[in-house]
Amino acid sequence: MERSEVLKTEINQVLEQCLGLLPTDHSRTNEMYLQGPIKIGNKWIQTKVQLSLLTNSENINIQTQREHRIKIKKISEISKLMENISGENQRTQDDIICNIDLSANHNRSVYTEIASLWQSEDYDIFLNKNCTYMRFEKFAYHKQHYLELALPSIQILKHSLPSCIDLQSLVKELTGLKPLLQKFLVFLEELKPFYENFTDIDELCQVVQPSKPTTKENWRMFVLKERVFLKIEFKDPFAPLSTMVVNVVGPTEKVGPLRHIFDDGLRDWDPNLNVHKNLLRIFDLCFFPLPSAIDSEPLPIFCHICCCHNSELGDIPIVSCDNANCSLIFHTSCLKKWFTTLKESKVFLHVAFGFCPFCRTVSQGSFINLTISILLFPENIYNVQRDASISLC
Repeated sequence: MERSEVLKTEINQVLEQCLGLLPTDHSRTNEMYLQGPIKIGNKWIQTKVQLSLLTNSENINIQTQREHRIKIKKISEISKLMENISGENQRTQDDIICNIDLSANHNRSVYTEIASLWQSEDYDIFLNKNCTYMRFEKFAYHKQHYLELALPSIQILKHSLPSCIDLQSLVKELTGLKPLLQKFLVFLEELKPFYENFTDIDELCQVVQPSKPTTKENWRMFVLKERVFLKIEFKDPFAPLSTMVVNVVGPTEKVGPLRHIFDDGLRDWDPNLNVHKNLLRIFDLCFFPLPSAIDSEPLPIFCHICCCHNSELGDIPIVSCDNANCSLIFHTSCLKKWFTTLKESKVFLHVAFGFCPFCRTVSQGSFINLTISILLFPENIYNVQRDASISLC
């Protein structure tokens, strides 16, 4: 095998080990350079490897950012040699041009970007040993957020933004790691109102779902009063108030009056207050039922149809019978399945009607799940749309 072929094989091997290197071919001088940052331990060292394509040449020159100049005879020795070279981090934004096609080298410039971002105080960077995965985390003003990427393709693997946001499509036009990171930081700033509206609810309300809220959920369900729950959902986290949906869940006799209270209270919605404070004003409360102490978590409630706390869909039992003497509670999904087994059940205007599985009491419409969509315009005009989705008679 000719030296050029051997050299090319060895170059591919070292490029797999040192992903920050980019090859540049200088055909006129019969020389090739592998240039770029290499991560050694917790440092990035700017490196330049000079290779001769002449068959009678045996020496390979290596130059590091601190002007180390070393000659070796085998390119395979580069990785081992670099482990013994120390140097301070050097940040560079120089463009490195790749004129030969070896192992998708057009993506390798991302490692130069990583080297320049490595010592930032605004976030932490985790990079795996093979430099094929990285995670931005512990952002200065957004401690809970993170962004995980596959390298060198810069493909988004996971992120901490709400699940309803298609981050990949929002950044598909961006090229390079820095523009992606900058856009992610912009999104975090734009989502501040979204997260701030959930802060008081998480801290001051008895949230029943999600069981452990994270930055991914765009909704909360919490206790309003005995057997009655409020569900707040922001359809578009970037415009939380204008896309807010409020669900009042509970027995008909309790939900009905609350509907009228809510309707009347919307006229006095104060845009200077957050959602939690506005809801307290609407329902004329000093506080909602408080969360349980950390060391005394409430016992799980079990559905009286499936006998489980969490259903297959992940929801908990929240639907209770209208009969004051019947204290049983069910999953919404279990109740819907129960209705399908009854000959007497019926559906009217998207509302399912049936008998309670246990007391068999017939009442004037139970288990109503009232949905109110609130659109808050700059002119403070409120458009309220109702959609009754479940009822049991």
